[in-house]
Amino acid sequence: MRLSEDYIRAIHDANDIISVAQSYVELKRSGSTQSCRCPFHSEKTPSCHFYESTQSFYCFGCGAGGDVITFIRLIENLDYMDAVRFLAQRGGLPMPDERDSEETAHRRRLYEMNREAGKFFHRALFSPEGAAGLDYLRRRGLSDHTIKRFGLGFAADDWHKLHFHMKNLGYTDFELADGSLIVNRNNSFYDKFRNRVMFPIFDTRGNVAAFGGRTLSEDKNTAKYLNSAETPIYHKSDMLFALNIAKNSKADYFIVCEGYMDVISMHQAGFDSAIASLGTALTERQCNIISRLGKKEVVLSYDSDEAGQKATARAINLMNDVGMRTRVLKINGAKDPDEFIKKYGAEAFQGIINKAGGSLEYRLDKLSEGLSLENGDDASEYLKRAVKFLAEVPSPIDREVFISKIARRTEVSASTLKTAVEQEIRHNNFYDHKKEQRDFARVPEDKINPESRKMPKVERAERGILCFMFHNPDRVAELSGSLPNGLITEFDKRVYIKLLDMIKNGQNPDISAFNEEFSAAEMGRITQIMGDSPFAYDKDAVKEYIEVINEKFSSAVEKSVSEMTEEELEKWLERQRERKK
Repeated sequence: MRLSEDYIRAIHDANDIISVAQSYVELKRSGSTQSCRCPFHSEKTPSCHFYESTQSFYCFGCGAGGDVITFIRLIENLDYMDAVRFLAQRGGLPMPDERDSEETAHRRRLYEMNREAGKFFHRALFSPEGAAGLDYLRRRGLSDHTIKRFGLGFAADDWHKLHFHMKNLGYTDFELADGSLIVNRNNSFYDKFRNRVMFPIFDTRGNVAAFGGRTLSEDKNTAKYLNSAETPIYHKSDMLFALNIAKNSKADYFIVCEGYMDVISMHQAGFDSAIASLGTALTERQCNIISRLGKKEVVLSYDSDEAGQKATARAINLMNDVGMRTRVLKINGAKDPDEFIKKYGAEAFQGIINKAGGSLEYRLDKLSEGLSLENGDDASEYLKRAVKFLAEVPSPIDREVFISKIARRTEVSASTLKTAVEQEIRHNNFYDHKKEQRDFARVPEDKINPESRKMPKVERAERGILCFMFHNPDRVAELSGSLPNGLITEFDKRVYIKLLDMIKNGQNPDISAFNEEFSAAEMGRITQIMGDSPFAYDKDAVKEYIEVINEKFSSAVEKSVSEMTEEELEKWLERQRERKK
């Protein structure tokens, strides 16, 4: 659906970008802008700036940028029309009575399909054929209230039970396969989930985005857990199980667990801030999502096996990167939170949450694994590990605290340990500087405009032309007349054509107008180009840029002309004569 310029303006008027951003991030005044740590990549210092005067934002770290619609597209993981719909609802505006775009309609169809499938699985759980599934959940200690609250269900041990039910509702085989509810194998379709207890996975707005299934089969070759494949509405690295409930918890921390049952048991016991990643260790994107939901810290509750410890270490690093305080739960006397709560009760579990140590303390404890500090060689190895560890601790106060702890533990003087740590820091700084120089020398790949790597001079000229056009629409007819072939690189060419189209139709150039045809990542680049102030009004520079573009076209034509046959050359000349006319 193509929205009118007036409607998009109304969306912006009803949704001030500063107000919208403050719902997700903590903004601080920075000169004429407001800034924050970017919610779209990990960073320790704020590089994401919001401009009230232009109602736009731009991150100088990762290149994300655009208007308020782009911001919602990125932060809520929505397509263009869903982002507009989100802001329309927020601003109390009705959507125009027009048909949805094909992509938006497809996403809505998938949500509706999953909702119907969730109802089907839930009804099956309380039917005679779901008795085994209901018995499993009750043996795990779940009440009917909890089962209903999480919408748990059962997939029968049948190849076509859900398949035929959904087809009777009007969904096609290919739609069901695209939504990962059935499997398409050489145009033979059958249920993906069979003989499994079903866990619906909700997005933060309460839509069923996917499913996880726990097998009841005793066959060792059957996967214990099976999740939906990725679909247009489900990206597992962007979602967390039970976050739709936990985000509203009064607790000032999230408890991050490994699995569905741990989370559900915690919620039943009153710990309603529990969440879990979906089949993988925490991702950078998930940590960014957690960090902007207003909680002070994260309590990690992973298993004590090797995989769980690796997941803990990774989560600590990622959470530190997004500025979240992290503590690590120590569970003694039980293999996981579910078992602990059943054995000792909710009050005891709250006690171990209160005693959970910080991430630095957890890491320090891990350094002595496999070592006996009574042994001289082991004690020396521990101190070497500790020095390397402390040299990477950014806070001088934290370093002092843990230097004192280690000194007491090993009976080595704190001053000696501090000197060794300072030497290690100087050593690290030297090699970090060398690495920065090497990295700076490398030209990174440009994923938005890959041709820029081969033609940096041309691409810089194109950016200058685009910026000048954006800020000087009255000069565009004259400028485009000097560029008979347009621009060269594919991305800049698309932006150029869009700008020409807007100005030709009497529209004032506006970053918002690009949202419908460009991805959220591309919107960041467009925002950067249009805000590149040295290019904005420099007429002399633009003349030079035009020469660069035209010379590039001329050299390309000369090369191709020299390779033409006589007949091809005649046709080419004829085209040039026609073009001049």
